[in-house]
Amino acid sequence: MIFDAHTHIGECDPFHYSASEETVLSISAERLISEMDRNNVTSAVVMPNFHLPHRLGDANLELASSISRFRDRLFAFAWLDPRIEGCCEQLELLVETHGFRGLKLHPVLGGYYISNKIVHPLIERTIRLDIPVMIHTGWGNLGNASYVGSLAEKFPDAKFIIAHMIDPECLNVAKKNPNIYLETSYAQHPRKITQAAQDLSSDRLIYGSDYPLGGGMKFELSKIMLADINEKDKRMILGENIQGLIK
Repeated sequence: MIFDAHTHIGECDPFHYSASEETVLSISAERLISEMDRNNVTSAVVMPNFHLPHRLGDANLELASSISRFRDRLFAFAWLDPRIEGCCEQLELLVETHGFRGLKLHPVLGGYYISNKIVHPLIERTIRLDIPVMIHTGWGNLGNASYVGSLAEKFPDAKFIIAHMIDPECLNVAKKNPNIYLETSYAQHPRKITQAAQDLSSDRLIYGSDYPLGGGMKFELSKIMLADINEKDKRMILGENIQGLIK
């Protein structure tokens, strides 16, 4: 069983993507399912594509509607901005009413520091709801993994997933904080997966593709398949670990 822990569907608000990429940023649930089938992916965590902060509420509700036919395969994470009034109540509604399984925060596109105290109420709400929070890292200072580390130290009962194993600091931060998991998309080479499994343990690594961005499901899967790890480790990374987190 393969469980992709990081995918997106829906329209994308315009930001820094080039015109050539715009067609990639409008993905339906049906197209995601088709891509999963091509790559033998059984299940996926799915989030909205990028939206401006004031439009995230509608984007999450659109996501809930879009995946309603595929609830046995697609599991939603809410994308929220901690500066928007009522974001904690939005998260609770999405979890309790619409069955969302986690929270996604993107400090780089949102333009805030994940270590800022304005983020704290949302993290406290994830603890109460017993759901994980995925945090984007990489691409500039706002995406520095050390900020996730400071948040994990402050909230040891929270469950954090560092999205994108690209910042060299990711592994060091996870080693210091047992409540941090690493999502593998954008890892530069299978050797990075091998190193992380050896230094951190395979039960803290989670396969994700960032579809439709990144290198695609096939490419991201190949890094796990080519890593110098045993079959049990691969099973854990490819699905068992994320299954345990989202229950």
